[in-house]
Amino acid sequence: MKNAAPPIFDDSRWPLLHLRFPRVLSAMEHETFLGTFADYLLRSEKLFLCIDLRRVGMVPIEQRWRQVEWFEQYDQRLREQVLGSALIITSPVIRLSISAIMYFKPLPNPFAIFARPEEAEAWAAERLQEAGLTQASQGH
Repeated sequence: MKNAAPPIFDDSRWPLLHLRFPRVLSAMEHETFLGTFADYLLRSEKLFLCIDLRRVGMVPIEQRWRQVEWFEQYDQRLREQVLGSALIITSPVIRLSISAIMYFKPLPNPFAIFARPEEAEAWAAERLQEAGLTQASQGH
């Protein structure tokens, strides 16, 4: 892990990469997040994302636009390496925020939204198995 500060990247079950956001990030934390995520993509390995957004409130518009720009910058790597994304979201506000980002820059791979981590992980495990990949461990 490059940065222990939020958000927490957990690659202990690689190629399943957990991203756990403890709250809305500051502008600096958001840039650090994007840099760390880019580092994972620069490995040039296939991965599956499990993104826990249950503790996040409304993301500032500047960060949403920056996210869209980042998606555009890393579009090729996202298409080639990310097998899918399981999003854990319980807030209608966050679902709306994610929908706004997806409107401008849809994900290039399968994704699904779940209310519970267990559901997200089960879906992720199925997608990894379909791709012929297994997780480092089944524990969490």
